[in-house]
Amino acid sequence: MVQDIYDPLAEYVNVFRNRFRDVAHSTFAELAKEAQVDVEANRETCRQLYSLEENVASVRKLVVRWNLLHVLLWIVVAGCVIAGFFVFQKSASQSVLWDFVLIGVLLATALYVLFRIVTPKLNELKDEQNGLEIEVDRLRTEAWKQMEPLNRLYDWDVLTRMMTRTVPRLEFDPYFTTQRLADLKMVYGWDDSFNAERSVVYSHSGLINGNPFVICRTKKMEMGAKTYYGEKTIYWTTRERGSDGKYHSVRHSQTLTASVTAPFPGYYEKTRLIYGNTAAPDLIFYRRQSGLASKEGSMAFKMALRSLRKKARDLSNADFAMMTNEEFETIFDTSNRNDNQQFALLFTPLAQESMTKLLKDNSAGYGDDFDFEKHRMINTIISTHMQDLNLDMNPDQYRNFDYDKAAIDFYEINADYFRAIYFALAPLLCVPMYQQIRSTKDIYGRDMQTHSAFWEHEALANFWGNDNFKHPSCVTDCILKTKQLGQGDSSTIMVYAHGFRAVRRLTYISKLGGDGRSHNVPVYWDEYLPVTGTGTIRIREDNSDATEQATTQLQRLKHINEVLKTDNLSLYRRHIASRV
Repeated sequence: MVQDIYDPLAEYVNVFRNRFRDVAHSTFAELAKEAQVDVEANRETCRQLYSLEENVASVRKLVVRWNLLHVLLWIVVAGCVIAGFFVFQKSASQSVLWDFVLIGVLLATALYVLFRIVTPKLNELKDEQNGLEIEVDRLRTEAWKQMEPLNRLYDWDVLTRMMTRTVPRLEFDPYFTTQRLADLKMVYGWDDSFNAERSVVYSHSGLINGNPFVICRTKKMEMGAKTYYGEKTIYWTTRERGSDGKYHSVRHSQTLTASVTAPFPGYYEKTRLIYGNTAAPDLIFYRRQSGLASKEGSMAFKMALRSLRKKARDLSNADFAMMTNEEFETIFDTSNRNDNQQFALLFTPLAQESMTKLLKDNSAGYGDDFDFEKHRMINTIISTHMQDLNLDMNPDQYRNFDYDKAAIDFYEINADYFRAIYFALAPLLCVPMYQQIRSTKDIYGRDMQTHSAFWEHEALANFWGNDNFKHPSCVTDCILKTKQLGQGDSSTIMVYAHGFRAVRRLTYISKLGGDGRSHNVPVYWDEYLPVTGTGTIRIREDNSDATEQATTQLQRLKHINEVLKTDNLSLYRRHIASRV
């Protein structure tokens, strides 16, 4: 029986961190065994490669030094020639004759060293460097060839499979399906208007003990403002009395500046964790990260606590009553909650203790770096540490020509991902009721519609890139939205790229000059007008019965066979799930 996680921080430190390390090492070893990589041969190839690279670096340093000597000798030769020319201009005295002799000896010596020693040695070192570089390229190509079978086995879901093996409470979908999205809407009340103005960059869906979650990164356009500046130089003449008592004409100049502020489209990305659970179905609250967990006893902490106590004493605010654990109430401030009874039912003393420990830890976890919103049955968590993390799971990041380095990178990359995702989920794991309540579908079972949702279609379009869909006049980023044409395992996806074109405008701003007159200062600015580009993606989903029975080795392949907007685009395949 799978045990509930009541203290996610302690479980990570004592169990899951070490377990994931073992799972990652064993997974890499299994992949290498399946690929039949000759590890010793690769190590020998890499040993020779690194040795030659050191030799190349040493020879390159020698080439630089001998090149410097080569240049210095040519400078000496040029100096001797110039000195001889100046000596020749003087009279033919005996002292001048000795100058000629000295210059001649120095010139002859420089030429001898230059052509008999330095130039041959420099050519020899360059030939040696070229030869070594050719051998380095050969060995690197051989090492890549040795690792090619393993590099081909990496897929898009290797991390999620390892996370499921590490934390049994977690299950990840091969990709975000229409059924998962329908469940979020019908069972948990997900508002689909969220997607109206956003484009999905990537999404990973799954279950926590039968309750659905989605980790998604979305892009949104928000119209901001940009200030443009212009200037105009004016001239005028005045008559002024000089020190001699007479009037003189004085020329003046002044540069007038003006500005115009106009709308400017800005594009922003944000990563969220969206989780559905029927526990406390009417509860609404929103807490923001405050940093007070690390400031216990400080003036800011005391002022926040005093404010909460005052709010709790306000009888007109019947929805908020402070719990006994005032430290939890202060650092996890949800005084805007609408139902104190349901909040107490959800955040039991055990949940409060676990959440407090999570917020105060900055070593194993990330401390207080998340916002937590609960809107009835939909929970949304926005963690700061997830914002700079690229979770598209592209397997290219694991590929390497060196087996030992590949093994180290495979573990370190995935360990960072595991820690980030685990602690994004940790606030949910702090709540025991979230693990004790399962959805009806999970209890009684229901056939899952395996067709991909439009979230996946937008993610595929964004992965393919704006340039394949944007309008020819578009000069900004784009928000990509999709529409599926037809149903089934093979279908066509219409992509709409919403962006802006820029039109140059000119506005004259009146400014008062030093001459006492008003002048029109020209300011050029850009007006951004919406444009929409279109393109088409054809996808094919492998949903055969054999793969449906493969559980943790379920395979889903999506093929972007052709983007019809652009001619002669190469075939691209994205593996959305695991290998069979």
